Amino acid sequence: MLEYHNILVGLDGSELADHAFDQAIAIAKRNQAKLFIAQIIPDDLYVNDSMTFPAASIDAEKKSVKQYLEQKVAFAKEQGVAEVQLILRTGSARRELALTIPAEFNIDLTILGISGKGAIERLLMGSVAQFVSIHSVSNVLLIKS
Repeated sequence: MLEYHNILVGLDGSELADHAFDQAIAIAKRNQAKLFIAQIIPDDLYVNDSMTFPAASIDAEKKSVKQYLEQKVAFAKEQGVAEVQLILRTGSARRELALTIPAEFNIDLTILGISGKGAIERLLMGSVAQFVSIHSVSNVLLIKS
């Protein structure tokens, strides 16, 4: 049986991400693995052709997300996961979750929730989960509701 040592779960505040988080806790406990809890704030959220958001807005968003992740870290530890680390970054969720973070932290399993986007939206944009499942340097577990 395959054992995992470094497990990454990507969160976005959604119910599907919460299901993925629950599974990540269970797998981390079973494997006595370190759990990395990550949320990537899209860098294109703050800049577009017509306006740029002020730094105060960006800082407020990061502070809010950090508090959310700190709650998730505390919960994972309460559930018996010995080692938990939060990761908060601004950038491309796809690249961060598929390539950058797994390489940086030697991730051997990435866990994500699958969104309920329609086929046309997935065709036009693709999903983070779809990109990660194709391009990740680690094994990937996709959680459905």
